Amino acid sequence: MHILVRLYLRTAFFFLALGLLGGLWIEFQLTAGGVISHGMVVAHVHMLLVGFLLMMVFGVAYWLFPRSGRGQPIGPYPNLVGFAYVLLTVGTMIRAVTEFFDVQLTEPAWGYVRLAASTSQMAGIVIGIWALWGRVRGTALPKAESPPGTSA
Repeated sequence: MHILVRLYLRTAFFFLALGLLGGLWIEFQLTAGGVISHGMVVAHVHMLLVGFLLMMVFGVAYWLFPRSGRGQPIGPYPNLVGFAYVLLTVGTMIRAVTEFFDVQLTEPAWGYVRLAASTSQMAGIVIGIWALWGRVRGTALPKAESPPGTSA
């Protein structure tokens, strides 16, 4: 298994743990009469859907989708796949932290940080899809049957 595949999958599990802890914190606050913000819910969803689910999908896709040739386990652009991983991971982490603490981070500059993190996520997703696009192939056509009585 290629190191980038392992990074995608392990990072997915990391975000799963963070997302579950964030959800547990939200539930604790609701039960204890505390206040939650909209940003906490957004962070929780981002950690689970983008951080866990999408990273897991990308990791499994790079691992299992048909390869374009021998010697290219991650595809013809391994540096681009690594760059997409960094963009997606860093963007998701910054987005989750700044959303989760949105009540405390009220300066207008934090909105630009969230925008940059969102842009990083989007760029990582687009690059990741582009790197996988050539590995998505159509189904093979069935072989033509030989007429009865002839051997193939």
